[in-house]
Amino acid sequence: MPHLGEICALLAPLCWSGAMILYKRSGSVPPAAITLFKNAVAFVLLSLTMLILRVELPDRSWLDWARVVGSGVLGLFVADTLLFAGLKRIGAGRIAVVDTVYAPMIVVLAWAFLGERLGAGFFAGAAAVVVGVALATVDPAALRSRSGPTAEITLGMVLSAVAIAGTATGVILVRPVLETSDLVEVNWSRMAAGFGAQALWVLASGRRDALVAFRPQPVWRTLLPAAVLGTYVSLLLWLGGFKWAPASVAAILNQMGTVYLLLMARYLLHEELKPRQVVGGFVAAAGALWIVVGS
Repeated sequence: MPHLGEICALLAPLCWSGAMILYKRSGSVPPAAITLFKNAVAFVLLSLTMLILRVELPDRSWLDWARVVGSGVLGLFVADTLLFAGLKRIGAGRIAVVDTVYAPMIVVLAWAFLGERLGAGFFAGAAAVVVGVALATVDPAALRSRSGPTAEITLGMVLSAVAIAGTATGVILVRPVLETSDLVEVNWSRMAAGFGAQALWVLASGRRDALVAFRPQPVWRTLLPAAVLGTYVSLLLWLGGFKWAPASVAAILNQMGTVYLLLMARYLLHEELKPRQVVGGFVAAAGALWIVVGS
């Protein structure tokens, strides 16, 4: 199918954005509980998908298994944990600033470790996406008005940057295996490693608050569909983008999630859009279109 990877890379952040709206309506469930719950739901659904499609674990080398397991632990456990820790310290505004390094980081890693070489047209489109996303999300006045200890803010920025680096490194690590493997199986194996490591950490640290989301409760009306859409569906699409498109292209198109989220916040949560957000959204969308058409 033409542009299948690009389509997956554009649909994945659409699912993340929809899930973020649902998570926002899920009340005061602790971040650690949300992370463990969503990964548990995705693991169960991926296991059922494996059984229904009769997908078996392949006979791959120990090095390839190390790539898959390392990618899962790094991307689904370590990165998520650090991101929520950073979010707690600096808030969503500064997280949005840090998140703009995600795509450029993957472009550099893909060039260094995967040997990807891209033309001037890609970089023009990529620059438009990154600038548009930054324009839509970064509010200098709001950031300047934020108070808090300098050391705490610095720590939050560092934790968030390391989390994004972990996500980027995780997908670059598994990309060579993904190219020759079944998409569902790689997702299941990564999730088994990430969720398993996270569950062991919760048990070892005695974090009882991380288990509160597993008790049936009214918040499941938003939390459960958010987990299905934002983890199970989006992870399949996200890795599908990296399987069938160059990693650099998939990463840049992933950044469109910010634009989707702004639109959903406007029309579903009735939040006001500022002129700079509208302009930024148009610039980012134009850049993404340029990348897809030119690839």
